[in-house]
Amino acid sequence: MKTLIALAAAIAMPLTAIAGKPGVDAFFDAMAISVPPGQQSQFVVGDNLAGYFEGYTQNNARGAGYTIRNASVFDGYATFVNGARNERTRSSEQVLPYGHRVRHAGGATEEMALLSKKHALAIRLTNPADAELTVQALRKAPGAIHRDGDVVVVDPSGAGPFTAIAADRPFVLGDSLTLRSAQAAREMTVVVAFGDSAAQASERALALVKREPISAERRALYEALTKSYLSTSDAEYNKALNWAKAASRMFVVEEFGTGIWAGLPWFRDNWGRDTFIALPGTLLVAGQFEDAKAVLSNFARYQNLREPRDREYGRIPNRVAAGDSIIYNTVDGTPWMLREAFEYIQYTGDKAFARQMYQLALPYFDGAIANYADQDGLLAHDSADTWMDARIDNKDPWSARGPRAVEIQALWHTALKTGAWLATQAGDDARARQWNALAAKAQRSFLQLYWDGSVMADRLRGDASRDTKVRPNQLMLVSIPFDDFIPPKVQARVTRNAVSELLYPYGIASLSQDDPYFHPRHENPAFHHKDAAYHQGTIWGWNAGFTVTALNKFGYQDLAWKLSQNLGRQILGLGTLGNMSELLDALPGDDGKLKPSGTWAQSWSVAEYARNGYQDYVGFRPRLLDNTLAFTPAIPAAWSTFYAALPFGAADNIDVDFRRVGKQQHWKLRLNGATPRKVSFNFLEDDKRRSQLAFDLAPGKTALLVTGGGKATVDGKPLAVRARQASYAGDIGELVFQTPRRYRAGGFPMLESKDALQGIIERKEYR
Repeated sequence: MKTLIALAAAIAMPLTAIAGKPGVDAFFDAMAISVPPGQQSQFVVGDNLAGYFEGYTQNNARGAGYTIRNASVFDGYATFVNGARNERTRSSEQVLPYGHRVRHAGGATEEMALLSKKHALAIRLTNPADAELTVQALRKAPGAIHRDGDVVVVDPSGAGPFTAIAADRPFVLGDSLTLRSAQAAREMTVVVAFGDSAAQASERALALVKREPISAERRALYEALTKSYLSTSDAEYNKALNWAKAASRMFVVEEFGTGIWAGLPWFRDNWGRDTFIALPGTLLVAGQFEDAKAVLSNFARYQNLREPRDREYGRIPNRVAAGDSIIYNTVDGTPWMLREAFEYIQYTGDKAFARQMYQLALPYFDGAIANYADQDGLLAHDSADTWMDARIDNKDPWSARGPRAVEIQALWHTALKTGAWLATQAGDDARARQWNALAAKAQRSFLQLYWDGSVMADRLRGDASRDTKVRPNQLMLVSIPFDDFIPPKVQARVTRNAVSELLYPYGIASLSQDDPYFHPRHENPAFHHKDAAYHQGTIWGWNAGFTVTALNKFGYQDLAWKLSQNLGRQILGLGTLGNMSELLDALPGDDGKLKPSGTWAQSWSVAEYARNGYQDYVGFRPRLLDNTLAFTPAIPAAWSTFYAALPFGAADNIDVDFRRVGKQQHWKLRLNGATPRKVSFNFLEDDKRRSQLAFDLAPGKTALLVTGGGKATVDGKPLAVRARQASYAGDIGELVFQTPRRYRAGGFPMLESKDALQGIIERKEYR
């Protein structure tokens, strides 16, 4: 009786102390990255249109400032109290996902926010006592300045937008674009807006300044970032996860239709491959389903449907950029897109969208089968058409992976299965049979050709020989397919082989440090061009995402968690604060420090970090096509509790309140919506095997699921538990991080002579 009373009380209790979402102020206070006086650190925020603001802490004008397309329109700002300039170099500063906040020694505070989808920014200056407050806009670009009533207008001297500056109180316009409060005040807000005409810019500035723009921006961003929510017992991880979500959102833009920029500052284009690798972590786990649909639809309109048909017929672009820069030289862009279209449909239940994607699939498979499918049912391609795409002077590939790379076959199989499902939905049974048959043929051929019983090939060369360089691509055999493309036992061996040789505490290398082609540093001009090292050892941030997926599948989430913790520290304190670079040098410097490289903010790096939290640790991957909320969790031992709000469907979500009780896991689940759902759990046992259970959950109801010791109950009633996946701990064994070798120029073959790899490639000796 006591047990039943306790159970009833547990179900009736409100969510735990960590459960629920904090308020706006508490949320952003927890996210703030504090920078001590004198430390100049880079930060970046985006406008979700076609621009971004790059600044540095403790500096008024360092960085690109506000850049719209390719034009720098605003360099920075300075503030004054009673005519005395507030010196940021002596102030404490906080970086926030919408801008920054500075607290000056005299008590004044300044805050800047780039306003999403407004082509404007706002600056708020506050002081503890009434004073003459001044905000100065800093611009290097010349232009004629004049005042038009309550707004100051800067006419561009050449091409570029008009600038309008307005304040929320009467002001006096001084020299050098200074707006000084006409009377003493404790607070002053200034909006700097941009437009194609003076009238448009002025109207925008005046409208925004009346609406407490920084408070409005904070509220809108809070709503976007907490539509999905995960708060664990590790506060530092929570902070990094929320920053990863905010950073991912920053890259969602409207410049070429709704899309996702690949990186800053020089990848401000919509790249097909990058877009769809980033999409689940950027938009699906965040519950931004309309944006996800818009990104998919936008790319579909760029599909290559040229007549007469060329070899790239049916593909979506590798890159959509300004002008005529739409190129199709990617083998994996369209398969990634089809994968994410299906994942979007599973998250939302949007079967109507399947018809649109079927129209994309038809020409894609027509072109791919005619031009690239080989006698084994596999997908052939150019040597530089995978994600490892660098070329020497746009000719020979630096890291040849043709004609049949390992992850391309997993993508091909997944695309074919997705296409067959789309065809079935459209009533095209003939196409469904054709594509399913080709998928089965590719699956049979793959294992025979790539796997020798102990080592997975990274590619098949043109002579059909196996290239067994140890690269991370083989881990995508675990993460890409929705079902098993290769047997789980082989996946386990693949995971062991790749992780044990490539995974450092700070990321996974693109090539083993024991390989003769390994390059320990990305930028090392005394020895080679940086592209020589691009995929020959250099750490790519996004590769950590599928590494965590593979580790968690087989119960090695505690090693994955250590990696995630280290990546979180990179987000919060390495390079661009609150973001992740494209790359890291493979080996730390002599001082033991990591060196970021490539773009200083990269979309898929932060997107994969966000995806891991929701899809791999909590394990939420809804399957609305069969009305199922599916969980495949891998909860790190360090998590004693967590609370999650997980959106799906049109406007539904499920609240999850988790806690450990001894060796048991307690999951309190509440379904918010109008439709009953089946809940499915594929959970880990202590010996790393997985078990399966399912139960029905009614809307508005809370259920308490308890698992442990191979048993499970829901609301105190026993559940049927069946075996789902065997333990492969015996095949994988103990996994630990690889120890990076010490950098020595003479210790690596690629550093024994100038441009060693380039010479090998040009002599046609690359293997």
